[in-house]
Amino acid sequence: MAIYHLSIKIGSRGKGQSAIAAAAYRSGEKLTDTETGLISDYTRKGGVVFSEISLCENAPAEYLDRATLWNAVHQIEKNGNAQLWREFEVALPQELSREEQIQTVRDFVKGLNAQGMCVDWSLHDKGDGNPHAHIMTTMRSITEDGKWAPKSRLIYDLDEQGERIFQKINKQGRKQYKNHKEDYNNWNAAERVEEWRAAWAECCNARLADHDHIDHRSYVRQGKKKVPTMHEGYVARKIAKRGQKSTIISYNAKVRRTNDYSQATEQDLQAVEAELKQLESELEKLKLEQKGQKKNELNERLRKLRERARRIDTPDGADAGKERGVALETQTTGNSDTDALIRQAEAIRASARAAVADTRATIEQSSSKFESSTASRSDREAERASLQSQTDGERKRRTAKR
Repeated sequence: MAIYHLSIKIGSRGKGQSAIAAAAYRSGEKLTDTETGLISDYTRKGGVVFSEISLCENAPAEYLDRATLWNAVHQIEKNGNAQLWREFEVALPQELSREEQIQTVRDFVKGLNAQGMCVDWSLHDKGDGNPHAHIMTTMRSITEDGKWAPKSRLIYDLDEQGERIFQKINKQGRKQYKNHKEDYNNWNAAERVEEWRAAWAECCNARLADHDHIDHRSYVRQGKKKVPTMHEGYVARKIAKRGQKSTIISYNAKVRRTNDYSQATEQDLQAVEAELKQLESELEKLKLEQKGQKKNELNERLRKLRERARRIDTPDGADAGKERGVALETQTTGNSDTDALIRQAEAIRASARAAVADTRATIEQSSSKFESSTASRSDREAERASLQSQTDGERKRRTAKR
């Protein structure tokens, strides 16, 4: 079934990163950093099945060239800790064809263009069951004249009359007014992440069948009693492919087994609860029928009592004692068939409630066993450190070869 994955990260000079090198790697091209002269050549990289640049409304047409776009970013972002690009990494539904995957990403990118971002995106698929897309976006807006906008702007605080609020006079004798900085765009706001995550799910679901729909919300927010899996990544999969044990992959396997059992148990529970609801409805119906029958019996008894009263008032009262006995017998006679049905329904209802309780106990017991068998946090951290070490080693070997 389709899975949901969208991660967002920032590339910056402060981390020693290069937007040109990142774009070359993701697109599988050869790009040159005009500022440093460094060449990033990834033309031999496999798995890049599609690549495209999508510009926002005010962007110059020359930014359709990948090298021109990211060299322009390097030229405007001069600070040593400058943020160069924002990247969305998304998992592509395998239920979609290649063309549908491309159109799905393109729909998502159009939304980013509408917000003022230039977007460089590529699809990767090595045939290992992990098709995904890398979506790099610029961090600055572009003004109407095609220039990079500032990342923030100075805003003066105003009083109730709309006048600037005086603060002090500086050493040069100039007036200082109270002010603050605001981002030129709202891309760094926390609520944007939630909007982007929801937008990706919406783009995928537009082409997925109903039973394959994905949801950007956590299982807790969805109200599902399921345990989330961890992102495996290509390094963990390479370890497993070599026949070595990966804690992350082992953990995910246990999670999937537990979720499958819990889902089956939950379905049984829902079936029992549905049957219980039906029995309760039938029980209420029986009670209503009993009330109607008892009402008819009461009317009959009243009729007989009135008849008895009329006979007592007549001169011939010889049968008064006999009529009194008949009335007493009528009052003490119940509807044994209806009472038996009520007792039977009550017994079925009690049995169904017991079945619901047993099923819930089974779910809780399964969850308890699973929690006791999951890998400890220290084991996972140790494996992450090992994976990072192996990754760093591979990078050094590739650098040495170049």
